[in-house]
Amino acid sequence: MLKACAVAALALLVGCAGGLYNQGRSMVERGQYDQAIELFYGQIKAEPGSAVAWRELGIAFFKKGDLAKAEDALKQANNIQPDSRTNLYLGLVYEKQEMYGKAIDAYRASLSLKPESKIEAMVRSHLDGLVIKKVRSEATEALANEAGIDVDTIPENTIAVVDFDNTHLPPDMAPISKGLAEFTALDLGKVASLRVVDRMKIDAIMGELKLSSSKYADPSTAPRMGRLVGSRRIVTGSLLGIGDKTIQLDGAVVNTRDSSTAVTGAMEGDLDKIFAVEKSLVFKVIDNLGIALTAEERDAIEKIPTESYLAFMAYCRGLEYKSQGMYEAARQEFRQAQQEDNGFQEAGVQVKALASAPATASEEPGAFEQFELGLSAASDQESSQGGIDRFQNGLLADQDFIRDSEKLDRHGNTPDSPDRTSDITGTGTVTIRGNLDAQP
Repeated sequence: MLKACAVAALALLVGCAGGLYNQGRSMVERGQYDQAIELFYGQIKAEPGSAVAWRELGIAFFKKGDLAKAEDALKQANNIQPDSRTNLYLGLVYEKQEMYGKAIDAYRASLSLKPESKIEAMVRSHLDGLVIKKVRSEATEALANEAGIDVDTIPENTIAVVDFDNTHLPPDMAPISKGLAEFTALDLGKVASLRVVDRMKIDAIMGELKLSSSKYADPSTAPRMGRLVGSRRIVTGSLLGIGDKTIQLDGAVVNTRDSSTAVTGAMEGDLDKIFAVEKSLVFKVIDNLGIALTAEERDAIEKIPTESYLAFMAYCRGLEYKSQGMYEAARQEFRQAQQEDNGFQEAGVQVKALASAPATASEEPGAFEQFELGLSAASDQESSQGGIDRFQNGLLADQDFIRDSEKLDRHGNTPDSPDRTSDITGTGTVTIRGNLDAQP
């Protein structure tokens, strides 16, 4: 009798709370956000530990335009039980306030919680542009606060690699400057004691300053670049083509703090062995820094990404297009690099990174609003499919009236149930005796 009463009471609670949930969702769909908020608060009063109620409350606040309260409610939902929808809306809350770093973290958290495939594709595509926005925002902020930058606060172990000067190369070879700089940065990143500045940040500063590659690779300009990107040292270089098959790289390491320059000397090599030139520069930079490499670090640096010059050139062109926001052209070049050498891992990484990017970078007015509307509609549709059933089942499970199937064995027992001495197999008749009407 006691159990029957408990079930009836809980069913009443679920029915009431579920009714508030449905009414609240309906009010949100009609744009009646104040009424929806009141209903969700009612649901929370009945069930304070409902992550769904807190989440939908946060979404109602977001759609009303109260971003501070939306953030608080969504964070509370995440504290109880994080899900993809909660983090999607947290991302929207942060992005609307131009808090790009937090928005990126929230969207990535949403992706890790396995949203519906349509939503996943939308978010992945949007993330590429958002990362660029973040970097550009940081570049603008750095330029605005340039006078207040204290070089002494920049960590000693930071280093940045700028694109090498390609003004002395024929046009068809010019992209090599970006590729060699990219792999120099990647190799320096294999040294555990160094912190290498993201080259996207360097491109953003370059764009803000409207500098040519020859100008910002100039050792006389490098200290300013170091201050702006937050690097104690800048690796620069100048490329020179010698005939049709040979290239020369003159490198330098510039100290941001005192503008001193350590020249690495000229390194020359055949184009089809171009990584030998790049590796030589890397080891000379490391020697200049006085770093003693471990055997593992040295082996990692010595690894050649590709033996194919054609694959390398396609990769370099891909980087050039990518830096210009021409993503479809970049995709084609990175795929070409893969075709030339299917073991070229870095090309595969780039192909995967650009898989969901648009054809070109879009910064048209209203782009965020379009993303917000599309994402909101897709998420609302996904959530409405069986939403009240999920809410009711969650509440019943919290009260132990529904067992979590993932925690049961094939006999329906929980892990703390007594061990069975034998399996029950085969067929037969089971007779159940007792009062099945639950009457006293």
